[in-house]
Amino acid sequence: MSNAIDQAEPITALKQELEALLQTVLPEATLKEALLPDCKGLKLFLIDEHYSFEALDAQEQQRVMNNPLYWMFCWASGHAMARLIAEGGLEVEGKTLLDFGSGSGVVAIAAALAGAKKVIASDVDPMSQKAITLNANLNNCVASVDVIGDFNQVKGMDCDIDIITVADVLYDEDNRPIIDALLPLAPALCLADSRVSNFEHASFFEAEQQAGVTFPYLGGFDEFSVVRFFHKVL
Repeated sequence: MSNAIDQAEPITALKQELEALLQTVLPEATLKEALLPDCKGLKLFLIDEHYSFEALDAQEQQRVMNNPLYWMFCWASGHAMARLIAEGGLEVEGKTLLDFGSGSGVVAIAAALAGAKKVIASDVDPMSQKAITLNANLNNCVASVDVIGDFNQVKGMDCDIDIITVADVLYDEDNRPIIDALLPLAPALCLADSRVSNFEHASFFEAEQQAGVTFPYLGGFDEFSVVRFFHKVL
């Protein structure tokens, strides 16, 4: 299996490259190592929690909208999914896992740290691919996480996917047809999202709800504070 980028690339160089990209959108922003609560020591490089989004002018806000650097945050659903894995609520030990829309790589890394046999992190954004590798390096599990772009690449790989994880993609209705494309690839599929309350699909049932928060904290939006988990009907 070939990874999307060289996973031996030094952690310092990767951090500098991502930070430089971040600063083209938010010139004063920096990346800072953050320890996630209740995730067995999992750490990520995220935008510095002291950065003030409230101070953005209209031009800066537009740059953020035009360049959504999803990997600079650990979104509520990704954190909740990683916590579920770390606490054993989603069994991944010894399994091959595909994490779709991996972003910062938080769920993929949590699975690797929890003993998954193989973890494949899929994200079409090349900078997200670098962020996943940077964060896997940070957690000393880079050898356990393969990074790809289009999830369809797994069809050409010599492995059977046991479980697929998907966090924070259902809110965009344009993404929902992708779920149907993912369904045949594995016997188990777990969705998590804090920004939908009305997801209905014949192949899924709502299993549980958990409190969730985005890191760094973005402020209080009650509708984003509950993460809903949906599992594929077996």
